[in-house]
Amino acid sequence: MARGEPSPADVELIGRLAALDIVVSAAQLERWRGLGLLPRHARVWLGRGRGSVSVFAEETVAVAAVLGRHARSGRDVRWTVIAWYAEAGHPALPGQLAVPEPPWLAVREALVWAMRRSTAQRLVESARTAARGSEEEQDAFYTEAGRVVGRGHAGPAHPEVMRRVLEDPDAELDQGEDRRRRRGAVSMVAATAMGAGEVGGERLVDALATLMPGLDWPGVAADARQAEEAGEFDGWIRAGDLDPLGLLQAAGPEEMAAARHAAAVLAGIGGLYLMHGLGMPDNPALARLRAVLEESGLSLIVAQMVPMMINPSGIVHALTMCLAPEIAALAGWLESVLAEQAGTGQGLLRLPGAKEAGPKAFMQAWIGHLHQLADRARARRTRTAEDTDGARPSTGALSDTGRPGSSTDGTDPIELLHVVGGGTGVRGELGPHGDQVGAQV
Repeated sequence: MARGEPSPADVELIGRLAALDIVVSAAQLERWRGLGLLPRHARVWLGRGRGSVSVFAEETVAVAAVLGRHARSGRDVRWTVIAWYAEAGHPALPGQLAVPEPPWLAVREALVWAMRRSTAQRLVESARTAARGSEEEQDAFYTEAGRVVGRGHAGPAHPEVMRRVLEDPDAELDQGEDRRRRRGAVSMVAATAMGAGEVGGERLVDALATLMPGLDWPGVAADARQAEEAGEFDGWIRAGDLDPLGLLQAAGPEEMAAARHAAAVLAGIGGLYLMHGLGMPDNPALARLRAVLEESGLSLIVAQMVPMMINPSGIVHALTMCLAPEIAALAGWLESVLAEQAGTGQGLLRLPGAKEAGPKAFMQAWIGHLHQLADRARARRTRTAEDTDGARPSTGALSDTGRPGSSTDGTDPIELLHVVGGGTGVRGELGPHGDQVGAQV
């Protein structure tokens, strides 16, 4: 067989993938095999001097399919491995192949590589270096941190704000929320890398309250003032305590699989939380889930899990955060809230008082409402055009809601919080029914 010519087994594999609308080349297949990601075909000897032939194995289709779905021209294959790992372990949808687990060593290498090169990790390391340097070097860190964080996405707007803008494009928005989140992220990096004393109690608690709203922060602020007066505040966050790279390197396959499950749970619940802001019909079960999430103080983190678990560059931060026992406990608690609702036999996606039940009626009601909003917006634009001879005023309302999952050269406050948040020692005390929630440092 001429060099470079695909084997009959590869030809069959390429054809099977094409039937799934996945296009791969023989060269790609060979590259994945060389990296240990794709199993090699078994060989069967024909006997009587006739040599051997490669034999196609059914399980190879699923591996090649997931690699083909996530591979991109010019993309480092380690990003592909991370995307594959995030998808593995989920139940197979009807008519689709189950996604097998990628090789663990390849997963571990990819996650560590991605964290090491991330903007958030480099910023934390820069802060640690500045902590040992002069005052001028520390000032330079704050300038650079503000510039980097300023380029990134500040996180999604609160669903109630999004819903208000959806219903009324002229609704007023809090223009300072974005700036507060960015300042809070820089303060958290500085405190984690240089110690709580570098930031000070008032500024640190303000950062925590901005990035983790919903908890009883006035009580924490009082404790911070008392600790500062007693000279014990530096112990709240000890510089250098958190090592995201070390966490990833120390995590075994079972720990990482548990973190992946927690991240998937949080992303699913975060999606339901955000969809409320996009006009999704409401019901008591969804309202309670939102209330429980906001009482935890971590609604912003959970909401940001949605775009992070979609993009390979965000997956590494989501998984690292979910290695923390507090975040894993949050996921387990919220999952129990979902299980409790499932136990009622009514499900989440139902319309209160509707004659026809089930997800289909729920989605039809949602789509119908969006059509009504679109018709109302068109009518409004027509009236405005008639009043202003075609000039259309811009409210700027949607510009501050951000676009979840957008790609920029910067880093966002929630990504930084995923990197440094585990070092704060802040944890939510979650009651079994969401009725007792508090913050401790």
